[in-house]
Amino acid sequence: MDTYYEAVTAYHASLPKLVDAGAMSVWYFTNESFAISPITAPGISLDELKSLLSPFMNKLDQLNITCSHYFGEFATYLEHFNTMFSPIQVGIAQYGGRLIPRSVVENNNTALTDAFRFINENGGQFIGVGINASLARSGFPENAVNPGWRDALIDTTLTTPWNFTAPWEEMVANADKMTNLLIPKLAELTPNGSCYLNEGDFQQPNFQEVFYGKNYQKLSQIKDKYDPHHIFYATTAVGSDYWVPQKDGRLCKAA
Repeated sequence: MDTYYEAVTAYHASLPKLVDAGAMSVWYFTNESFAISPITAPGISLDELKSLLSPFMNKLDQLNITCSHYFGEFATYLEHFNTMFSPIQVGIAQYGGRLIPRSVVENNNTALTDAFRFINENGGQFIGVGINASLARSGFPENAVNPGWRDALIDTTLTTPWNFTAPWEEMVANADKMTNLLIPKLAELTPNGSCYLNEGDFQQPNFQEVFYGKNYQKLSQIKDKYDPHHIFYATTAVGSDYWVPQKDGRLCKAA
């Protein structure tokens, strides 16, 4: 198992050069399997992509790990998508996540792998997206994007399974595990960190900072201007802290 996670560490080490070249990657791993599905590299030739991945592939050889792989070129993104992605199904999991800054991978990669291993060994599963959404890459836009994206190398999504036939209490325990056990392992490595709202934990503590960063105050002002009575509500949405959910599902004004 140590050898397996050494390979995971090696893939994460390859990400900075990969995303800086203009590629992005989606990958998954559990304690039993690792899959890249796929790497999307517009404007990058097959030879260039293979060169970018060569340190990782060489590491697999050193570890005596055999993997199956496929490289292909496509005329359009749609052709690429239809070939490289499997059909997208309705989500049947409970979610949580963390944006992992590039600095963590570059300076604390082993500890990051240890955290991911802990998560896998405690019932969570990992989905990663390797990206470069830096201000330099995106053109310094003035918008409400969570500032955590600008330094992120890995958009980490964690899942625990949802079973519609299991006792409700068991699913509640899984949700609490995400909040109280799994995400905190990544938070230890990313103090004052961020998360992608759409794949975040609905119970995320301090969601204002984690999901919106420094933009929350300005977004709250916009919310107050156009919805002064806070009629529109969603869990962890801007202004949701105006209300306190009760056990019966009703909303009461926060004190």
